Amino acid sequence: MKQNTEVKLPNNIAQLPKKAEENKTKQLWEKSFHRIPEVLTLTDVATYLRVSESNVKLLVKDGQLKTLPGLEEDRVFKGFLLSYLTQSEPEAMGLIAKNLDGVQAPGIRGSHEPAIGF
Repeated sequence: MKQNTEVKLPNNIAQLPKKAEENKTKQLWEKSFHRIPEVLTLTDVATYLRVSESNVKLLVKDGQLKTLPGLEEDRVFKGFLLSYLTQSEPEAMGLIAKNLDGVQAPGIRGSHEPAIGF
């Protein structure tokens, strides 16, 4: 006599148990660079770099990490973070616009900050 070895599957796929890894939300530093937000707070940058926020503030103060101009709170464009990580000048990467004569173009609302190239 033939035994019935067929496994009965649930009618609704959503009823299947999920692996613990699938439920886990990735930390910011675990994400691929193209998956992090386009604009980051200093806290986000610190989390991504896995350093303290005070270290990030020092990078901004020293001019090593540029922030978006014209905002009350410091925000970092993802391209500026890439510029810092690769030690490339934002101008060379096309992130900050310059006029044809080599002078930085005016920024947001006529501020003296350079224009962002995005």
